[in-house]
Amino acid sequence: MASMEMQSGLPVGVAAFIGRERERAKVADLVSHARVVTLTGSGGCGKTRLAVEVAGDVASRFSDGACWVDLQGVGGPGLVARAIGGAVGVHERPGQAWTDTLAEQLRARHLLVVLDNCEHLVEACADLVGRLSSACPQLHVLATSRVPLVVEGEATFEVAGLPVPDPEAGSASGTVAAADAARLFEVRARQVAADFRIDADNASAVAEICRHLDGIPLAIELAAARVRVLAPGQIATGLADRFGLLTGGVRGAPARQQTLAASLDWSYDLLDDVQRLALARLSVFAGSFELDAAGAVIAGEGIDRGDILDLVAGLVEQSMVQVTRRHGNARYRLLETIRVYARQRLSELDDPDRVRGRHLEFYAALVGRAHAGLTSGQPEPWVARLTADLDDLRAAMDSAVAAKDLRALVDLTERIVRFWFERGLSREVRQQLHDAAAAPGVPDDERVRGLQAAAALAFAGCEPASCHRSASQAVAAARAADLGGALAVGLAHRALSGVLAGLSTSEQVDTDVEQALDLAKRCGDASTHAHVLQFAGAALLHSRSIDAGYLLFQQGVQVCEANDLVFHTPAAYAGHVVWSVWSGRLDRSHRHARHAVELSRQVGRPGWEAVGLTGLAAVAVLQGDRVRAQEWLSEARAVLGPRAFEGTQYGMWLRHWLALSAYASGDLDAARATAEEVVRIGRGGGSRLDEAIGEWLLGMVAQSRQRLDEARGHLEACRAVSTDPGLPQTLGRSLLGLAELARDDEDLDEAWERAHDSLGILDDYGDRVGAASALERIADLALAVGETERALRLLASSQRFHAESGIVRLGVQAKRFDRARNSAQAALDRADATACWDAGSQLSLADAVAYARRGRGERRRPRIGWASLTPVERDVVQLVAEGHSNAEIGQRLFISVNTVKKHLSHVYAKVDVAGRAELAAQAARRDVQ
Repeated sequence: MASMEMQSGLPVGVAAFIGRERERAKVADLVSHARVVTLTGSGGCGKTRLAVEVAGDVASRFSDGACWVDLQGVGGPGLVARAIGGAVGVHERPGQAWTDTLAEQLRARHLLVVLDNCEHLVEACADLVGRLSSACPQLHVLATSRVPLVVEGEATFEVAGLPVPDPEAGSASGTVAAADAARLFEVRARQVAADFRIDADNASAVAEICRHLDGIPLAIELAAARVRVLAPGQIATGLADRFGLLTGGVRGAPARQQTLAASLDWSYDLLDDVQRLALARLSVFAGSFELDAAGAVIAGEGIDRGDILDLVAGLVEQSMVQVTRRHGNARYRLLETIRVYARQRLSELDDPDRVRGRHLEFYAALVGRAHAGLTSGQPEPWVARLTADLDDLRAAMDSAVAAKDLRALVDLTERIVRFWFERGLSREVRQQLHDAAAAPGVPDDERVRGLQAAAALAFAGCEPASCHRSASQAVAAARAADLGGALAVGLAHRALSGVLAGLSTSEQVDTDVEQALDLAKRCGDASTHAHVLQFAGAALLHSRSIDAGYLLFQQGVQVCEANDLVFHTPAAYAGHVVWSVWSGRLDRSHRHARHAVELSRQVGRPGWEAVGLTGLAAVAVLQGDRVRAQEWLSEARAVLGPRAFEGTQYGMWLRHWLALSAYASGDLDAARATAEEVVRIGRGGGSRLDEAIGEWLLGMVAQSRQRLDEARGHLEACRAVSTDPGLPQTLGRSLLGLAELARDDEDLDEAWERAHDSLGILDDYGDRVGAASALERIADLALAVGETERALRLLASSQRFHAESGIVRLGVQAKRFDRARNSAQAALDRADATACWDAGSQLSLADAVAYARRGRGERRRPRIGWASLTPVERDVVQLVAEGHSNAEIGQRLFISVNTVKKHLSHVYAKVDVAGRAELAAQAARRDVQ
């Protein structure tokens, strides 16, 4: 604590008092109404300084003022009354006990007495305060103590650490500096380095310091004093040895406040031997814990299980353990500084490995109980418990890895694998699980369980390449051990990851899916069957068709509902919705997405709830409801939270539709930024699908901005990563975009071929939205070569599909459609145009696709010869004949030099000429116009 001076019987802080506005007002109110108020809390938390400020605030409310009694130097219980007497101006009377003298002389006084540092004399203080309160009706006492006095009428107020920077709020300097703990650090640091400020360079380190020190003012002030010789980043790193680093308090401050270790030594010395042992054992906990966990770790070798409650309660009273209430249960935790201190004592008092073993054993058993609860109809209590115990589940995994105990590690992860990945925690456990499972000498059943859990975590963490590696090893191990159900799961994992990462062939994917489905059906375990149906369904959804995938997901729904697999059901409903919307059946997609959201909320699966919300947003995007789409997307992101948004497949699917929604709304900057994230994350995790989708999105954005070369690069990249095993949707979409670019370049041959390739792929895949767009491109090309009636029929059929499905055209598609329709109708007289439109309106989308595919080779323009030249190619030839350079031709026609060169290469091939001079000569003879 900063040094203080005495004024009017009360100490006055020399340094500014930071924060605690609410606490200050609350305690002042308590002092005015309660006869005895005790400020409790751990060493260094600021009890004394808060008492100083409160006493100064309320002294004027007492006619006889306030006086301060510092008990730190009082050596024994019999000296407490003498110390109070000296502070309040009462003199000893011969033959009369000090307590009686105080009671007699203070009886008529309206006075506030502040007793600072009562903990080492707590019984004597409690006895004296109790007597004086009874005898002196106008006397008020404000005490500071690491334990309550426990006297009649006492009101206790726990002084916690200062608020620290919120890790979820980021590390911007302004955000960090707004937290009281950081403000204190900055103010105290300026006392030793006048130019110190929290800025962009040090904000993250200051935030880390404050959080690691739990906002404890003494520790923060000691850390700030090191700014004289160390940068904040060095201080943060040095906290690994915090007791060696945090020394050198303010001269004149009490000895216990000169170093962090001295402050804790003071508290530790007040504990009895059993309490010290219990505290040391509790130091193995990494986060907060419940009483059952404390009992499992503390009990044994000197501590009876029946004494656990009293021991924990005693440590809470001594302010060595903090208590909070969460979901109706009391939870306990050690401040980090106390945990580090107690952990150092553990090796002196017990065997740390043995205590950590009890900790690991407890949490492995807890996960076993949680598994049954999570897959029941009421998983919420277990989701809440596991979430609260997250830090210690991680610590238990670390212990299992250190002990090379694969069975315990698998028990901690595989049984609650969905809990891990739905909270964005898959990456942190996947690698160590895979490595442990792949180690030599591991029993086959444990190896398979570990590898399958690693594969599932890798998939959920957007790492399909790692998923494929673990799944392939799991398949081999399961075959060797003849584990049919496990083999089915491994094959399904390998099929999907092989599609996403491009590490399988189409034939291998089909074989894996077929074998997985057969084994899953025969294994007799409904949960395995449901899991395999979902992964196999996703594999076919991405590699074969929407309908093929949807069929397996529907079978998964039936298996889940028939066997009451409530924990699996949300995935069966939601697993396809963000893709099946492209089938154009929006009512079905909306129904499945809504059901997935409701079920996910019932069984505590936030990941699938977010996917369902994303599905609802996808429907809204395609319907043109931008406001509703944004609401669903925002809710989905909030449900996921930052960690899961960054590190899960759920977050990736959400990103796809965040980009599409931004594109549909015309926010091309946001669409591009999100699409670039999709590409980056996809490449980092080895996901071809995400990379392809991101490149397609970037291509659409570039097209909308008329950056045609950039668009071509992205769409070619999308096409390149969408091959074997095929990703038909992104392949078809990339070809459609390339057809549009070829049409813009007046390369009708290339546009025609790519548009028809796109139509065939998207139609076979079941992307009816994309197929309708391909029809419109083919109609536009037919119009360009004079097939006006064909064009109008195709446009009318596409319009019927959009009207019946309620789907709007995204981005530039609406303008392209209107331009083609208006041109086609203008080329015919009104009656013929109406007749063609009506005829086309009678065609279903499937009929129109068949009609278009039959006409693929029926264009009237020949493929070679002068008659095959497009209008733009004819313009280029004419300008060549006039002697213009490529740059001049580009300026005249408003196209790039590269496009001019491309047109010339096509012309040379079509009219069979060797070069520019021969072309100019033949053009002059033919009088090309």
